[in-house]
Formats: sequence, C-alpha cells, structure tokens
Amino acid sequence: MYDSSMGSTKKVYSDEIKQLYVMLPNYLHDSGFFDKTERTNWALLEVYKDKKIGEILGLQQSFEVEYAQDIMQQQSDSLDCGMYVVAFAEYLSDEINTPSISFQSDYLRNRYATRLWKYGMDKAKAGYVSDNDDPTRPNSGYTTPAEDGLINVE
Repeated sequence: MYDSSMGSTKKVYSDEIKQLYVMLPNYLHDSGFFDKTERTNWALLEVYKDKKIGEILGLQQSFEVEYAQDIMQQQSDSLDCGMYVVAFAEYLSDEINTPSISFQSDYLRNRYATRLWKYGMDKAKAGYVSDNDDPTRPNSGYTTPAEDGLINVE
C-alpha cells in the first residue's frame, strides 16, 4: 500500500488492489455501466494536463461522476477533493445535511489547520505522549514563537 507519510518513495500496491484494478473495470464493462453514462474525459481538463496516467490503471476507461442535485460540488478543474472529503465526512459523522451553498475551501482549510494546531497545543500543554511505537522524528529546526505573538482562536 502507498503510505503518504513516506513522501516520494516508490509505491507498492497489495495483491488485493492489483486484483481489484483488473476486476472492477471488467465488471463495469460487462454490466454495461459505460454504455449507460456519459464519460468525463479527464485528459482534456486543464488541471490534469501534463499529469502522468495512473501507474496501476494505465489507459483504462475512466470512472464516471454522478452529480447529486441541490448539493455543493467541486468544480471539475479544482484540486480541493481532500477538503470535500473531510467536509462531507464531518457532515456525515455529525448527521448534518450537506449544504447547497458554495464550498469555501480556503475557509475550511484554515479552520481544520487551526483545529489541528489547537489540538496539538492542548496535547503538549497537558503533557500527553503518543502511545505508538514509531521512532521519534528528528527536530525540524522549528522554534515555537513567543506567547505574545500567538493569536487565541476559540
């Protein structure tokens, strides 16, 4: 499996993933899925130009996007999919209806970053230590700013 924390190291895919990448397109083709839908040509979208085709799938039929009505949607040339996933996960876990207003990715990115920073600061002040067995990482050279330079966000 690919571990995003490992940076740009070589990706290794499990046998299950390799089997799925063969099985799923075949199933979709045999079931007539591609005949019933209009395809999105990802290569023609400006944001995907000059990008490599997926290493596993290669030149396969692309998956289709089903558009829901009255729900905020990511623009096809936007790379904010991570923010959408996080926002929808939050809506689902809190059992909140997804809004139909426009998606403010910059606001949400700052909101989540602030919440993570506050969580980390609270954890550090309380003296919590992680229970995992990972080796400690070397110091990054980052120094904590003086308390008078911090903004309290609540």
